[in-house]
Amino acid sequence: MAFKGKLIGALLGSFAGPMGTILGGVIGHFFDMASNERRSSGAFFSHADTARVDRVSTAQLNFLSSLIGLSIAVANADGHVRTSQISALRSFFRENFPYSEDDQQLIRQIIDETFRNRSRLNVAGLCGYYRSISVLTDRLLLLRLLFKIAVADNLGIDPREEALIRKITSLLGLSEYHFKSVQAEFSRVEKRAYQILGVDPRASEAEIRSAYRKLASEHHPDRVANLGEEFVKVAEEKFKLINEAYEEIRRERGF
Repeated sequence: MAFKGKLIGALLGSFAGPMGTILGGVIGHFFDMASNERRSSGAFFSHADTARVDRVSTAQLNFLSSLIGLSIAVANADGHVRTSQISALRSFFRENFPYSEDDQQLIRQIIDETFRNRSRLNVAGLCGYYRSISVLTDRLLLLRLLFKIAVADNLGIDPREEALIRKITSLLGLSEYHFKSVQAEFSRVEKRAYQILGVDPRASEAEIRSAYRKLASEHHPDRVANLGEEFVKVAEEKFKLINEAYEEIRRERGF
């Protein structure tokens, strides 16, 4: 399986450009780890089951590599990455994902290596690659995590970082509507509940209900099950916020 992991790392490298050189090793490693966990479980899989699990592993690795690469790019939006930003990125993985200490160490090494090679990051290429191999729900989760990691820094998110996230939103094939919905979650804006749902405060009851159903469907945690349990838990945060925003508006409007 180790050989297969190396092949996958090389394949992704050929698509992701400079990021492949930096992240190919971790991609292969995590694929092998997932495959070994499957094998050591003692279960016997059919060929179809094996292909299904391998596809799940690959989805996780694509997401992880894109998240690390784009997070470093956002931190470098002003041409100067603060130490606190890298610390926030390391802390994010340590606090949100129950990887083993060895794997956390490997992630830290990849973050540091990506930071050292930040001038080679090809944001448009990486976004184009991930857009071509992912579904809408996965890209929405990626967008939210870029904000979540950016604001984790003690100094908050810089306007240039936010501008780059807006550009990444478009490069990922997402809309300004999606950007503003996530942006509202991490900022103190007026009528925040309406902003999260992406509707005007003067919107009709029917428009609000429609917007809620659309967002709830797009951000339902079950839709990111292909990324693994860790990312499902992150998706649940957004789903909860959407429901809370809708309930707040319902109480305010009385419907």
